[in-house]
Parts: sequence; C-alpha cells; structure tokens
Amino acid sequence: MKSIFTLFAVAFLSLSAFAEVSSNQKQALIDLYNATNGSEWNTTWNLDADVSTWHGVRVINNNVVGLNLSMNNLNGHLPESLGDLDALVTLELFFNRIQGELPSSIGNLKNLKVLVLNGNMLDGKLPESIYNLTKLEQLMLTSNNLSGSISNDVSKLENLEVLNLFDNNLNGNLPLAVLKLENLKELNLSNNQLAGVVPAELKNMKNLKTLALASNNFDNYNEGIAFKEDTNATSTLASNE
Repeated sequence: MKSIFTLFAVAFLSLSAFAEVSSNQKQALIDLYNATNGSEWNTTWNLDADVSTWHGVRVINNNVVGLNLSMNNLNGHLPESLGDLDALVTLELFFNRIQGELPSSIGNLKNLKVLVLNGNMLDGKLPESIYNLTKLEQLMLTSNNLSGSISNDVSKLENLEVLNLFDNNLNGNLPLAVLKLENLKELNLSNNQLAGVVPAELKNMKNLKTLALASNNFDNYNEGIAFKEDTNATSTLASNE
C-alpha cells in the first residue's frame, strides 16, 4: 500500500513539474518564434517540449513571467500577440536584429518591470500604450532607429528608475513631465535630435545619479546642469558635433 501511495506521489510531482501555461501565452511565444526566424536562433526552442524548458523562458505558477532571448540572433519583428504575455515581469531581447515598430499591444504588459531592447533595428515612434506600463522600473531602448517625441505621458511611469533611450532619432523637446519621475536614477537621452531647453529643475531630482544628454540640439547645451554638492550625480550635456 505504501509503495502504491509513493508511486502516486511521484506521478503527481512529475506532472506538476510541467508548466500548464495558458494557450494564449504559449501561442504568443510561438508567434515570436515564427516572426523572428526561430529555427535560426543561436539557441532555439523545441516547440514540442514543455514551455518551461524553452531557452530564456521563466515560468512561475503556470505563467510566463520572464523572457530573455538577448544575443540570440532573433531576426524579424515583434508580433502583436506579444501583448498576450500579460504576466511578464521582465522582457529582455537586447542585441538581436529585431526590426519594425514596437507593437501597440506592449501596453498590455501591465506587470512589466524591466523592458530592455537595446541594440536592435526598431524604428517608428514609441507607441502611446508604452506609457501604460506603470510598474516599469527600467526602460532601455538604446541603439535603435526610434523617432518621434517623448510624450508628457511619461509621467505615468512613476516607478521608473532607468530611462535610457541613447542613440536613436528622437526629436521634440525634453518634456517637463520627466521631472515628475521621482524615483529616476538614470536619464540617458544622448545622441538623438532633441531640441528646446533643458529644464534646470533636473538638478533638484534627489534620486538622479546619472544624466546624459550629449549630442542633441538643446538651446542651452553650453550652460550645463549644476547638481547639488550632496549628490553623486554625473552630468554630460553637449551639442551635436
């Protein structure tokens, strides 16, 4: 009798070890695989295996909460169904060859805290829906071909600690709404086409440690930003060369 109970227990534990993610989440991952030439990834997926075994996929309580496919030779675009991964906390796809615009559905990832898409070939404007990610702590989209302006809705990202949009084609003014990001520690907007005036109030942001605004078209680039002596903030402010 004891052995039968043990067999049942082992069988139960074995079954529970497999992730039963929702069909929508699994299909979103498959769509990403197909849209970015998954068969040619450096480390590819066996689509017949359990989702929890797929490279870069983290599953907790039958939900995909983490996706890290950085430096994995993704070549293609991000599918609209990416927004169905609504339990994601971290999304890291840096240093690939992802092209096209960020899908508007990215705004559905309401639990997202980390979004890192550095070093791809993304273009177009930042979708307005990105400002719905109110839990976001790190937004890093450096070295892409993003254009357009930064919306005043950036103030909705009240938990943001890192805003790094270095090396894109962003234009327009630096919105005053950035001053409402009280948790911001790093602001790097260098090497864009931003213009207008850099708000002097940046120096009063108590948590800001790194400010990089070099290689833009700011009117007051030569005035610099004077930080209070009791902070360790570093400032880089220069014109386009």
